Amino acid sequence: MKRFFCCAIALCAVLCAFLSSANASGISIDAGLTPAEDRWIVRTQARYMKRKGDPTHMGREMTTYAFPTVVAYGLRPDFTLLVKQAVMHQDSAMGGSRNKTTGLADLFVLGKYKIYRENTSEYIFGTAATLGMEFPTGAETFTSNTWDLVPGLYASWRSGPWASDLGVSYAWNGFADRGRNNINPGNEFSLDWALAYQFSVGSDSRASIAPVLEVSYKNISPDERYGHHVSNTGESVLYISPGIKFTKSSFILEALLQIPVWQDQKGMLLERGAGVIVGVRFMF
Repeated sequence: MKRFFCCAIALCAVLCAFLSSANASGISIDAGLTPAEDRWIVRTQARYMKRKGDPTHMGREMTTYAFPTVVAYGLRPDFTLLVKQAVMHQDSAMGGSRNKTTGLADLFVLGKYKIYRENTSEYIFGTAATLGMEFPTGAETFTSNTWDLVPGLYASWRSGPWASDLGVSYAWNGFADRGRNNINPGNEFSLDWALAYQFSVGSDSRASIAPVLEVSYKNISPDERYGHHVSNTGESVLYISPGIKFTKSSFILEALLQIPVWQDQKGMLLERGAGVIVGVRFMF
């Protein structure tokens, strides 16, 4: 009975960890969406993620499908407002039983302010500060139950057909309150870097294909309850992810394979498997 109780706690920890997975960057850093003043960018994706490798031999596994939609608006030439909402579907198994759940994730709002930009004949370089807030509005299975503050920095570099993006963020989870059962979700440090090379397609100057390589690192601290770490929580993971983007005028089709090349799971947490992302973007 005690072993089953511990496994149930570990499964709950995995549920919380998957909330972070749904927000992980992929194919394009969210902060990189920068519409011109009074213009819109809408991006929607389908994400497949899996947890496996149960160390308890109780047949635990979890598959998650996330469908995030991001809307970015150019409020001013130097300020972008971004809103993200995801629909989640989760299929989990433990001890021979399965459970399927569908619902909304927490609402995320982010503001980006341009700090510096340099345009030369050889390259374009820019940096921006970001500040995000995640609100506990999601369904019970998919909410952190806390108000989360996410400051960050974003940098971009363009030179001819080459493009590179770098994003750094730190999620201060439960900065203003505590979660369910007085448990604060662990804070998260994220580092995302992307490199792409753009090829023109045929004689249409508005169409191009760009192979993409992304490197993403995420460190999630253990959850805390009254200043003490909660068992079976916390992890670090490093992804190397190849992908491709097809662009035609104001439309972009994108796909990415996220491969975890290194990970450190605490306690009885399941390991992350490879993930797949397919998405589209429109500019208005």
